[in-house]
Amino acid sequence: MKIIVIRHGKVDMKWPKSCTSAGFDEACARYNEAPIVKIEKTSLENGADVIYVSSLSRSKETARSLFGNREFVELPEISEVPLRSFKDTKKTYPLWVWNVLGRGQWLFKNKRTEEDITATRMRANKAIDICEAEGKDCILVTHGFFMKTLLKEMKKRGYSLRGSKRIQFNNLQSVIAEK
Repeated sequence: MKIIVIRHGKVDMKWPKSCTSAGFDEACARYNEAPIVKIEKTSLENGADVIYVSSLSRSKETARSLFGNREFVELPEISEVPLRSFKDTKKTYPLWVWNVLGRGQWLFKNKRTEEDITATRMRANKAIDICEAEGKDCILVTHGFFMKTLLKEMKKRGYSLRGSKRIQFNNLQSVIAEK
């Protein structure tokens, strides 16, 4: 069985260089609703039996752009890990501070975050279970931060990975997982 994991296309949104906590939370919400930049020609494999997309529009738009009128199955388990400000403040911080500390609260199971590392791992394993129960080659159009956890869990379950040598995943980058 082969699972191709693809990061969504580039989102057509400009992030602020710095912001308050409310500004950061608002930018995260805008990012989740923003369209993707038009995808030109691509050479991704598309012979999979099932194409799963997350519940976020950028995943669905990417699948539509890459695979046309194929039928997609929405799989909320492969949606991005929610991101929000690490504290409420009117003080302005650079964007990188909000991102790093926002993801840090996920790692350290801070109560401000909607989902912690344990919940993300459980969600990733549920997605893998669904793919394995289907028993067919499939494509997952998902998100960069979630991909890290998903691929780590796949590796633990005996999948060999091709195309996953990076810490960060570029838009439209694919990783092939085989068992």
